[in-house]
Amino acid sequence: MASQPPQTVEPAIGSPLLWAGIAAGSLILAMLAVYVGTGLHDGFSDWDLHRLGRRLRRSLPWSLPLAVVAGLLLRGYYLGLLRGSRSGWGMLWSVARAFAHFPFFGMLALLAMMWGFLAAGGRLLPRLWRKAARKPLPPQNEAPVLERWLAVPLWFIMLPFIVLKLPMEGNIAIPQSISLRRLLRWLPAMLALLFLYTDAYSEDSGERVDPYWLTAFAALWLGDYLLAALRLAPVLRARRQDPGT
Repeated sequence: MASQPPQTVEPAIGSPLLWAGIAAGSLILAMLAVYVGTGLHDGFSDWDLHRLGRRLRRSLPWSLPLAVVAGLLLRGYYLGLLRGSRSGWGMLWSVARAFAHFPFFGMLALLAMMWGFLAAGGRLLPRLWRKAARKPLPPQNEAPVLERWLAVPLWFIMLPFIVLKLPMEGNIAIPQSISLRRLLRWLPAMLALLFLYTDAYSEDSGERVDPYWLTAFAALWLGDYLLAALRLAPVLRARRQDPGT
C-alpha cells in the first residue's frame, strides 16, 4: 500500500483575546505614525502637533474599545472565510473592504511598481554591458517585475477572494499565500507612506487631510494588514503545503 504524504498541521487562527490585542496595538501604531509624520512635516515643536497628541491620548478610553470590537469582528469574518462561507453579507463586506483598502494599498502598489522598474533598470545595465562585451549572462530565475513587486499589495486587497479560491482574471498572477517574513518586510514602507499622507491635501477643498480621520483609516489599514499577516497568512501557507487541502 502506498504511503500517504504527511499532512501539514494547520496553525490555529488565535484566540479572540489575541486578535483584540493586535487590533488595539495597531491603533496605537496608527496614532504614533500620524503623530510622527505630522511632526516630520511641521516640526516637533509645533503647537498644533502637541494639541493633536493630546487629543489622540484623550480618545483612547473610547477608541481602544472600538479597536477591540473591530478585531473581534474581523476574527469572525476571517474565520467564516476559512470555513468557506460565501454569505451575502460576507461577500458584501469583502467588496467594501477592497474599496476601503485600495486608496492606501493601491498607492503602495504604484510606488512599489515604480521602485521595481528602477531596480530592474539598475540590473539591466550590467547585463547589457556583459552582452556588449560578449560575456556569458547569468541566469535569470526571478519572477517578472510586476508580479514580484505588486504581489503583496494585491494579495492583501484580494485576500477574501483568495481564501475562498474564487477565480480571478488578470495579467498579474497573485500568489495564494505569502510568507509572514515577506509581509512584515512591507511594514516600514507602509509607515513611510503614512508619513507622506499626513501632508496630503484634498484636491476638492485644497485643505490638508484631517489627521483624526487619517488616524482612523490608518488603524483600519494597519490593523487588518497585521491581523492578516500574523494570524491568517500562516494558515493559508499551511493549507497550500498540505496536499489534502
